[in-house]
Amino acid sequence: MLYGLGAAERARIAALRGQGRFFWLDVSLSETSPADLADALRIPERVLRLPGSGHAPTLRTFHADGESVVFTLRCYVESETLADEAAYRLRPLQTHVLVTGDYLLTLHDERVSLPALLAPDLPEGRGQGYAVYSVLDAMLGTTSDALEEVEVGLDTVGSACAEGGGGRAVRGQLREVGPRIATMRRWVSAERAVLARTGVEIAALRCFGTEDEALFDRLYEQANRLLASIDADADAMGTLLDLQLNERSYLVSVLATIYLPLTFITGFFGMNFGWLTDHIRTQIAFWLLGFMVPLVTAVLCWRFGVRLMNGDLRQRRR
Repeated sequence: MLYGLGAAERARIAALRGQGRFFWLDVSLSETSPADLADALRIPERVLRLPGSGHAPTLRTFHADGESVVFTLRCYVESETLADEAAYRLRPLQTHVLVTGDYLLTLHDERVSLPALLAPDLPEGRGQGYAVYSVLDAMLGTTSDALEEVEVGLDTVGSACAEGGGGRAVRGQLREVGPRIATMRRWVSAERAVLARTGVEIAALRCFGTEDEALFDRLYEQANRLLASIDADADAMGTLLDLQLNERSYLVSVLATIYLPLTFITGFFGMNFGWLTDHIRTQIAFWLLGFMVPLVTAVLCWRFGVRLMNGDLRQRRR
């Protein structure tokens, strides 16, 4: 496992290629020029495309020609923002993957060492097929970690809703979770489509075999499981949104229960009936009928109506 294309790494690459040994090289596009990358690994122009600006090289979205396979995955890495300022600890890193019979190359824009970050399990005696599988499996594993962050957030929102609290904080968390889930689903769907074809194409490369297809089929199955988990989280978020809506409807019902009888009483006593004008002649009668009767009515509504609804709501939550 190598990171970067310094002098020591270039010498090590030449030695490994001379010995016919398979290796993994991770390169940051912000530190490596296109010429150095193409010269060190002899990457054909049909595989390595250069953008019009002439800066960092860009691998094709998907390419397979019997000698190399190129595709793109996203690896989640630690955020550089402070934990109390970032919504999530992990952020996505778009990574281009190039697989040949001689090496595995991963390219990304940021100065992050994926070998140090992922630390995949590469036991001795396994072939290059298992090595490539281990690296890709570790990359997909970071997506699982990022999804777990989302699920922890949903659990927090669910607990706040169950306790009858949350308010703006709950709505703010849901606004953050929604776009995160939608983006992850779009990316994982694209990666699943790529992984459905990757196993067959890699197995056709030199030094790989059809027995390696089973390993890469596991990656496709893992992408399917990730997609199912994302859909389950989206359903959970929808349930929480429904719960929030029910809480608001409940509040409106409580206010209506209180104000409806008050509105009736004030409307009734606001009419100029003869009885009212003839009998309400003292301050005591005015305060008693104008304030005490509505107040007692509101208390009775709260005592027998609101508490009853609260008891029903607690039973439904349980």
